[in-house]
Amino acid sequence: MQIMSIEDLAVYLAVSKRTIYKYIAEGDCPPYVKLSTKNISFDRADVDAWLESKKVYPERGGQKMSESNVRSGGNVVPPVESGKLPWTPRAKAVLNAACRQAREEGFTQAGTEHVLLGILSVKKCLGAAILEHLDVSEQKCRQRYEQLRRPSDKQGPGEATLSEDIDKVTQCAREQAVQWGHTYLGAEHLLAGLLAAQQGIGFQILMDLGVTLDRVRQETAKLIVCRPADSE
Repeated sequence: MQIMSIEDLAVYLAVSKRTIYKYIAEGDCPPYVKLSTKNISFDRADVDAWLESKKVYPERGGQKMSESNVRSGGNVVPPVESGKLPWTPRAKAVLNAACRQAREEGFTQAGTEHVLLGILSVKKCLGAAILEHLDVSEQKCRQRYEQLRRPSDKQGPGEATLSEDIDKVTQCAREQAVQWGHTYLGAEHLLAGLLAAQQGIGFQILMDLGVTLDRVRQETAKLIVCRPADSE
């Protein structure tokens, strides 16, 4: 995680500190960690995702970047459709880790359990931090996963795609991001999406470990600004 202070962010955006405080007051800013009124910090990845969401594309000339598939590490992250929210780098890393985990285990499709393990494997993502605050470790999740895991589809590693359950998870993640007034899709939204979708082994593992959607929402609100999109 690359931490940026308000002063760092002001320099990065080429604006004044007063402008940054204005962004914060208006709620139109990257998510931030607030330890006190004078100790506010930003994650560079979140800042970049916020900037990406601010891009305006001309009506003419070339294909919009947001309409292209985003590839990383040989795996395909679902494309961001026109009008949809952009993925943060760590959210992309989570989905790619899910595909990689499924592929290594011989599955042709990654399930919600692989997304959960993907969140925990991306150590610096907010989703993993929320689970840590809820006393849910990667070891606990993997132990329960081994008890619930289904037989693989085939022998040996191969290509793995995202299952229909994950389509539902990402849809719920988008809805949660909008409810929080966020302009991006991060690992924290995927975690909330796993619980909101109520599908698959990933959801079952979280429920078995006492993780509920309300608890995730509460912990998220402690770490970053979450407010309704239509708030004044």
